[in-house]
Amino acid sequence: MFKKLSSGILIIFLIILMAIYLIVRFSGPKDRTFRDKAVSFDPASITQMLIDNPGQDEVIDLQFTGSRWELHSKGKVYEADSNVIKTIISQLSDLPTKQYAGRGPDAWEKHEVTDETAPLVTMKSGDKTVASIYIGKFTFTMPKEQQQQFRQQQGDMTSYVRLGGEDEVYAVDGVLRINFNREADEYRNKTLSNLNPDDITRMIFEKMGTSITLELVEGNWLLDGMPADSASVVSYRSTLARLSGNKFVEENILQGPPDQSLRLEGNNFSPVTISAYPVADTNIHYVITSSQNPGAYFNGKETDLYNRTFKQPHELLPNPQ
Repeated sequence: MFKKLSSGILIIFLIILMAIYLIVRFSGPKDRTFRDKAVSFDPASITQMLIDNPGQDEVIDLQFTGSRWELHSKGKVYEADSNVIKTIISQLSDLPTKQYAGRGPDAWEKHEVTDETAPLVTMKSGDKTVASIYIGKFTFTMPKEQQQQFRQQQGDMTSYVRLGGEDEVYAVDGVLRINFNREADEYRNKTLSNLNPDDITRMIFEKMGTSITLELVEGNWLLDGMPADSASVVSYRSTLARLSGNKFVEENILQGPPDQSLRLEGNNFSPVTISAYPVADTNIHYVITSSQNPGAYFNGKETDLYNRTFKQPHELLPNPQ
């Protein structure tokens, strides 16, 4: 009798254990233990990033050549902004999950990670696909109390993602989608000059066959030998040292050679020449390009680029008393 009773208790105990296992097995995905990281890979191994955004007519193709990142777009190759791309890759390379957010079509639609709504980002190392991930919507949760001990609290930014070929949706920290809802040109290198302002000691203006030199001589700025206004020159030099374009134009818009240029010379860098090409289009007026970023041409009216780059000489002279 005792042995039969013990056997019965043992069977009941095993059934209870099996029930606990099944409950944990099929309800567990809502727990953080389901997946600690959405994706994890070595950023240095990535040689290509593809961004397939349903709202665009081409897949953005970014490739690392061994020395720089390039954008391959519509049969042309452009220098890409390496800093932007490295930031994106680094952000995705180690992406901890905050929580499980569901699975299947209903969860995909709710969190905007369907094939029709979400950018699909594919990371490749050579011919091998390292990761593919759909970038869904993001939400912002305001803290319950805006101030605590005179300190502003940050809100909670959450993005939703789904891995290619998988059903599950995960919540992760941060705002990811903003990096991928971009036109191809937004991944290009927009630099016209990237220098240390203090290294620039000479600026040579050329226009219509004439040349004017602004240079630093024994601590004083001289414009063709005449004293210049130091404050104006230093401010202008700072602008030129970190100069970027905004809106690209194609080279075929050029109608002839540049009619003016500005050559930057000094210490610790190779001379940089910024050129202005006149065009008939009044919405552009001048196309601006630079020897530091050959092949990139910018609309001179956007962000007042032409006027910020090519100052008139009298603007750099002291104001008459």
